[in-house]
Amino acid sequence: MSKQIDLLKLSWIIFSVVSVGFLISFGVTSYQSRVVDEPNWMLCEADKGLKKPQYIKFHNTKKVIYNIYQQRWVEDIASMDVIKSRGKEARPTIEIHEDKTRFTKTIYKNKQFLIYVSDKYYVFYKEIDDNFFWSSEISKATAQHIIIKRDDFTMLDYKNEWVKALRRNKKYTDVVIDKLFKEADGYFKSYEDILFSNGKTVKTQRLLDVFQCKETAAVKAKI
Repeated sequence: MSKQIDLLKLSWIIFSVVSVGFLISFGVTSYQSRVVDEPNWMLCEADKGLKKPQYIKFHNTKKVIYNIYQQRWVEDIASMDVIKSRGKEARPTIEIHEDKTRFTKTIYKNKQFLIYVSDKYYVFYKEIDDNFFWSSEISKATAQHIIIKRDDFTMLDYKNEWVKALRRNKKYTDVVIDKLFKEADGYFKSYEDILFSNGKTVKTQRLLDVFQCKETAAVKAKI
């Protein structure tokens, strides 16, 4: 009889330890998920006052696709977030708009993804349909590289022809980015050369605009 009682006590102790461990694990995982999914919002104003302010949503997240049917960000088109969330790592993303109401409109739900990171900088990439070239009426494939200083939130909006779909992959280092900021701060060239692996060089256009960002309140949908 005493053996049965001892076994019962042992079973209860094991059950209690496992339950407590599960609850702790669940609590930590839930906390980490909330931290991962909590975005930061920034208002960025042009240094020279010539450009309209930009709003940025910085989001370290696993959810990178907007499901228009469910009206929410998901990990992939299958939307099985609960099952897949443990198998993927969160990654930094941004959304950027002049008009902050666009953050709440489905048609504008897209993110820019990281193409370079260091202790000093983030660089985000997006191909854009924007004919920003002053002297040409012909639409060209162009890209927007958003470069953010991690210490003081200075942002460089770098529009260029380094389009990944055309196999034009700019090789970033901190030194390369330092040079871009210096050129944007002074009288910079509106052209740059892209060198291909076959030795061919193409002269392309670019725009460099510096903004100073600061944290701001979250943009919320109106009802």
